[in-house]
Amino acid sequence: MKNWRSLAAAVLGAALSFVLAPQARAEGGAGPEAMSMGNMCMVMFGYDMIHITVFQPDKSRSEYCSEIPATGRTIMVFDLETPSFRDLPLELRVIRDPLTPVLPTGAELEALTELHLPAKKYTKGTFSLEHNFENNGHYIGLVTLTKENGEQQTELFKFMVGETLWAWVPQIAGTILIAGMVFVYWKHTHPSPKKTAPKETAAS
Repeated sequence: MKNWRSLAAAVLGAALSFVLAPQARAEGGAGPEAMSMGNMCMVMFGYDMIHITVFQPDKSRSEYCSEIPATGRTIMVFDLETPSFRDLPLELRVIRDPLTPVLPTGAELEALTELHLPAKKYTKGTFSLEHNFENNGHYIGLVTLTKENGEQQTELFKFMVGETLWAWVPQIAGTILIAGMVFVYWKHTHPSPKKTAPKETAAS
């Protein structure tokens, strides 16, 4: 019984940590395309990075990353941490996430585009943009660098604007897990009384 209670307490604690604790997580597809840790976003080109910070000055002075809390005027600041990137044309496109594993191209890409900055060199190493997001939902930022040999490399970062159903999936899953653990623990510590067979009456 003691071992069972210790195991249940450990699993319950892990479940609570999963639901309540902030988690560092990778964004984007396979590989180190983009990462978010707390409020710090980075688009990774191998081991080189572009740092992204998001503000909503009309609502608060907080900094955001992959979860922008509401629609409205939003400012995104991009810092080119790698000096060599300042001499390369950089193109930025933000699209509405089609929620499919393959990014669309051509006309489909244009139809999903929320904003687009043509390729340009940012020799100062930083630039910002302002955009009014009108709809809640999931978005993908596509950052394309054109190298000196003409080769283009595109990496992405994902973010969410406003609260959507998907934002509550971890909390819902964690709540179900905790409820299941509590139920199993209660059932184990409160076993049903065993039914005794009725005694046969003596023959008269």
